[in-house]
Amino acid sequence: MKNRLKRVLIISMCLLMVSLLAGCGETKKDETGEASKSERTITDLAGKTVTLPAVAEIKNVVIIAPPLLSTYVSNGLSTDNIVGVSAIALTEMNKVLLDYFVPNNKEINTTFVSSAYESNAEELLKLDPDIILVYGDTQKKGLETIQVPVVDFFIKNQVNEDWSVQIDQLMREIFGLEDDNSLQQEWDIANKKVDTILAEVGSIKKQKGLMIMSNTGDKITVRGAGTYGDDWLVKSGLVNAAAELSGENIEVTMEQLLAWNPDIVYVFRGLPAAQYLSGSIAGQDWSQIQAFKDGKIYNTPVGIMNWGTPCADSPLMIQWLVSKNFPEKLSDNEYQTILKEFYERRYEIKLSDEMIQSILIPGSGK
Repeated sequence: MKNRLKRVLIISMCLLMVSLLAGCGETKKDETGEASKSERTITDLAGKTVTLPAVAEIKNVVIIAPPLLSTYVSNGLSTDNIVGVSAIALTEMNKVLLDYFVPNNKEINTTFVSSAYESNAEELLKLDPDIILVYGDTQKKGLETIQVPVVDFFIKNQVNEDWSVQIDQLMREIFGLEDDNSLQQEWDIANKKVDTILAEVGSIKKQKGLMIMSNTGDKITVRGAGTYGDDWLVKSGLVNAAAELSGENIEVTMEQLLAWNPDIVYVFRGLPAAQYLSGSIAGQDWSQIQAFKDGKIYNTPVGIMNWGTPCADSPLMIQWLVSKNFPEKLSDNEYQTILKEFYERRYEIKLSDEMIQSILIPGSGK
């Protein structure tokens, strides 16, 4: 009898130990609300500590900041997990390549967020998100009290290389990816090419460049000093014609543009370059501007994202700008080889002539 009781006690203790060990492996919060061991904390780019689920538990992803979609898909993450995005994230992706990068693009909800990037929290929560990716306080408006991790990718320093690399690194941390094949490696390749060319033209008087933020026909806005557009111009060997202004979206007049008289103009959003060059924009006469006279008004290319904003294609943008600024140093044919090799290396896409045309001359594709 005593031996039997002893055996029962031993078995009971073993079962208790198994139960305790199983409890240690739970992935959900317990009844007291304490975080499970599978949860982890990260520091987002705004400097806030955010508690995230285990990587395997992130099933439903919402992306509000458009460039972040390019970084997400560039890392081979499945778009089946994306339940909501800003519509701009899709409209600013290359139309010829959209189905390749985001095959389920027509099924992803875009109605919960406005064109000003403000979310309807009630509609967003219906998507049952496990994580929400944003850029800055505007995109977090209305999401302050929801019980879903919100990761902010905002940085104060508007430097294209810095931000495109940092969002790549943070995206890898969030989704548990290795550090190999990071975007910084591509920037290193691009910088070497650009630095060599700029060193060769160092003694030449710098041309004046202008980055149009948007042109609706009624209103022209430009990208002044300290902006991503300014960084593109300066890093590609130009002087920003709008450097006397500060800010990302500054309205200007034709009189001001004539006074600046830029040698090269890059169009980020709004009316396409062809309308500038054909003189078909009512109320705007570009014919006296040097860039018009030389035919140097260009749309920013559109690949995995519109290249006017930092994105997963950004190492290509800086080289493309240099090819336009100094075509005698980097020809169109040489640049297209760079583009093809990048897309095959990064995305395993062999670009056809049609695809290349659709990237470098937006609107030329389907």
